[in-house]
Amino acid sequence: MLKVAKFGGSSVASAEQFKKVKEIVKMDSSRKFVVVSAIGKADKEDNKITDLLYLCYAHIKYNMNCDAVFSIIEKKFCDIAKELNLQFNIKGELAQLKEKLDQKSVSEEYLVSRGEYFTALLMAEYLGYRFIDAKDVIFYNYDNTFDYIKSEKAFQEITKTGENFIIPGFYGSFPNRDVKLMTRGGGDVTGAIVASLANADVYENWTDVSGVLMADPRIIPNPLPIEVINYNELRELSYMGASVLHEEAVFPVALKKIPIQIRNTNRPEDLGTIINNSDEGAFKHVITGIAGKKDFSIITIRKVHMSNEVGLIRKALSVFEDYNVSIEHIPSGVDSFSVVVETKAVKPFVHELMGKLKKATSAGEVTLTTEISLIATVGLGMKNYKGLSGRLFSAIGKAGINIVVISQTSDEINIIVGVHNSDYERTIRTIYYEFNPQ
Repeated sequence: MLKVAKFGGSSVASAEQFKKVKEIVKMDSSRKFVVVSAIGKADKEDNKITDLLYLCYAHIKYNMNCDAVFSIIEKKFCDIAKELNLQFNIKGELAQLKEKLDQKSVSEEYLVSRGEYFTALLMAEYLGYRFIDAKDVIFYNYDNTFDYIKSEKAFQEITKTGENFIIPGFYGSFPNRDVKLMTRGGGDVTGAIVASLANADVYENWTDVSGVLMADPRIIPNPLPIEVINYNELRELSYMGASVLHEEAVFPVALKKIPIQIRNTNRPEDLGTIINNSDEGAFKHVITGIAGKKDFSIITIRKVHMSNEVGLIRKALSVFEDYNVSIEHIPSGVDSFSVVVETKAVKPFVHELMGKLKKATSAGEVTLTTEISLIATVGLGMKNYKGLSGRLFSAIGKAGINIVVISQTSDEINIIVGVHNSDYERTIRTIYYEFNPQ
């Protein structure tokens, strides 16, 4: 058995959390690869190291002194090293980084990556694991695509000694060796890449929650946990706002059918959630989970006899492409179709966009509806329950909620409804309690 264990920012936020990580790692000798994020928040009043590093760069960029911010970073690292009696010269390393920062001889990506870099170096000494710099094994091409072949070759060469290793998350390198940052939460992706490169049996993602929940606990008090979830179900939930795992973390492990296990660093006895490519969890509940996002806009194009015109939707989509706007959904009727987009993506030029849409399609009318929320009801087993859609829509109707848009794919894994922002929380509660009565 070989496991890759990734620990998020909250799991390494203090010396006390470092101790918990060590207990977890030493509990199972198969945890031979450890990936860590940068030091996170120890409490609500605290700051994430990554945020502070971004802030430092912003100060320098606009010729402002960043000493006060950097001193917070220094204190967080040095306090952990001191409390754990670590010998690594973190103060000296930070001083060198500060000098580069003051001289403006450091890129933003390099600076921000030092959060994970220094956290991993401290953890490596504390665990007695060998440190591998992510830039030496996680390689990207200049078009930001992952270079698996080059990464695999380097990884196998470095790890052939059979030692235990620790790798910082969130970054890799370009062919010229410059640091390449991933998107926020990218440490999850690093863990998945390492699991794939190592051909691990399990990828453990340790965080501050005991797995994936059926709904947002800020809306549903004590929602049911999801014991087993399919990769595709998780992708749908993650895309719609469920934030336990970075949505891109699925791909590296799914290709090799490596299961992901979401675990809680503060409650290691909890089994958490298993994410795999099977459908074994599809029949335990009518639905697997509910997730949603606010603030979408619906642009509707109406034209008589539209259904007889070839290429009309293509003409409309080319306008959105010209503005580099990503499309969420395209519900359609006989003489109209709608394009659902994030409001923030079109807000600066929405009226100009609508004018060009009308011209490109020769539409009779182009209208805009704003302040829309999209809510996804996800479940691999939903297609096995007759009348499920009717039951869902009926429950929403009985609650007095108006559905603005409906979208469902033929695989029946996901039913998306659009409602007004003001009905967002009430819609989620209605759906949840319809299928999970109190």
